[in-house]
Amino acid sequence: MRHFILIMYLLLSFSCASQKKEIISKSTIKLEGKSTNIENLIEINGYYAKSGCKECATIAGIMFFDDGIWVDFRFKKDVDEEEIKTNMFGNVISGIGYNNTVRWGIKWGIYQIINDTIIVSSFNYGDLMGGFWIEYKYKVENRENIQLVYMKSLLKKDEKYNETQNPWLNPVFNYQFISADSLLPSDCWIKEKKWAWPMNKIGKSICKR
Repeated sequence: MRHFILIMYLLLSFSCASQKKEIISKSTIKLEGKSTNIENLIEINGYYAKSGCKECATIAGIMFFDDGIWVDFRFKKDVDEEEIKTNMFGNVISGIGYNNTVRWGIKWGIYQIINDTIIVSSFNYGDLMGGFWIEYKYKVENRENIQLVYMKSLLKKDEKYNETQNPWLNPVFNYQFISADSLLPSDCWIKEKKWAWPMNKIGKSICKR
């Protein structure tokens, strides 16, 4: 049994390392160290929840920060919108994560804006269940409503699966803006990675972390 566990651990570790190299070498959406000016396109002083159901606003949400960070997160059970509005950080599911800091996001990513579309590159390679690298596309309907219209894995291992799936979603997922007085920080493990930042002419990351 111990031998089997060791083999599985090594296989999973190899898979994570391979995915990590793939993400580092191929990811093109980077943090720029400045504002993306997304507030000129949509509201960001709060979060976005799936529309069409009242309880969705107290279950999960996504946020776009003006520094280029995107996050998908979950709320604790039995909270209401007023509690979230006044104390958002105190009502999200969190735990101890990277460098013993508080981790509260389920998925993290970096986004870029092209016309009326927000393109998110979301990735993770730090857990034993294997990493992921997913591209999401959100179409902006107006300042308070967006649609998730596209979702696709960018990992090579998923190429065959992608051939059987249309990444353009039908139906789309609608999200509506929910304002909040107490906002969450954009600090996350992605900001600590040199590959998440552009390279200057001498090949060194502009990231000062």
